Amino acid sequence: MIMIKDIKEIIPGIGLGSLKFGMTRDEVKKIAGKPDEIENVPGFDEEVNDELESWHYDEYEFSLVFDADYDWRLVSIAVSDPYFLFEGKSIIGMPKNDVLDLLKKANVEISNVEDLSDEDTPDLELIESDEAGLMVWFENDEAIEMQILPDVENDGETLIWPA
Repeated sequence: MIMIKDIKEIIPGIGLGSLKFGMTRDEVKKIAGKPDEIENVPGFDEEVNDELESWHYDEYEFSLVFDADYDWRLVSIAVSDPYFLFEGKSIIGMPKNDVLDLLKKANVEISNVEDLSDEDTPDLELIESDEAGLMVWFENDEAIEMQILPDVENDGETLIWPA
């Protein structure tokens, strides 16, 4: 049984409630339980043989990614259910302008806005904050998913695990 009340608050650079970046798969399983699906995903850099493992929790609509390059530690969290809170507010389903206001109040600087629209999804947009390690996807100007990443050292590569 997932202790979902312990994994409610989205904290960029830190994690999702009691799920913290840098946790091992066993540590995560003790908190979140067994995932509904485990998917092996090839890494982003084709020259390096890095593998990613994505755990999907269907009932609560969140996903966790573990990276072989970091000893299979938690490196990414994505949520797509209004249950999860950012700055105490339910961001999923929130209109884009309200999300932008909320990010501004939280001192999250937007570094990139990208139109990802295609034939299947004619109104898809991504807003990113490199500094906060945060991404929000919008469909029809409504937030549909938020992803957070751990903080990174000044070298741009070394991940910082929360204490």
